[in-house]
Amino acid sequence: MRKTHATILVLAAVLLGGCSVPEGAPISAVSSSPSPSSEPEDPTRPLPDPLPDVVARVNGQPIHLAEVVPLLRDELRKYLPGQRAEKTPLTLRRALNRYIDQELLVQEALARGVEADTRAIEKDYDRARQDYPDDEEWRDHLARLGFDNQSFKAALRIRHTVQAMIAEASPVQPVSDEEARALFDKDPAAFAQPGASPPPFEAVREEVKTRVQRKQQDDFMSGLARGLRARASIETFI
Repeated sequence: MRKTHATILVLAAVLLGGCSVPEGAPISAVSSSPSPSSEPEDPTRPLPDPLPDVVARVNGQPIHLAEVVPLLRDELRKYLPGQRAEKTPLTLRRALNRYIDQELLVQEALARGVEADTRAIEKDYDRARQDYPDDEEWRDHLARLGFDNQSFKAALRIRHTVQAMIAEASPVQPVSDEEARALFDKDPAAFAQPGASPPPFEAVREEVKTRVQRKQQDDFMSGLARGLRARASIETFI
């Protein structure tokens, strides 16, 4: 079976996990500005028909529907095909809020003068492309995910820009063996290979510490996004 490197990288590019809208959280709880729409703030309400090209503005920066589609498609994969039409209004609004958090983080990174590592972007792109050497097959694969070649590269740049800022700004602390052991003991199976028994702590000590530090970064990113939302001008149009 062909490996789906591109799918994995797309998810990493567009899903900034620490900033995701919690499942079940009302959209109004995470929007810092009311929608200009006169419809009631019910996130399951019908979408405008036709959908606008610009679905939001963040500090004056337009967010286009096409930019949110990859997130929407990823979210809709959680549902059975027969449920997706019903779930689309809520799912699109959740995807939009996740994209808004991403946009706020990118704007903050640029304001701090943080730039993505172009070589790292190219490396990720090449890893994604290696399973799809045929141009037409590559285009078709990206289209199924909601991208074209240009927007896929842009998503990778966004990912690396935010990652660079978080790595530079987050107060990541060293992790002691005791902290790592406590996390491991909560769920040893989480560190096992598929179908294998949990490994001894000593075999995964450094991996556990890496996860703890990644959690520190995710928490920092979530807090930063909340603070940016509180000061931002956000308009939504769906």
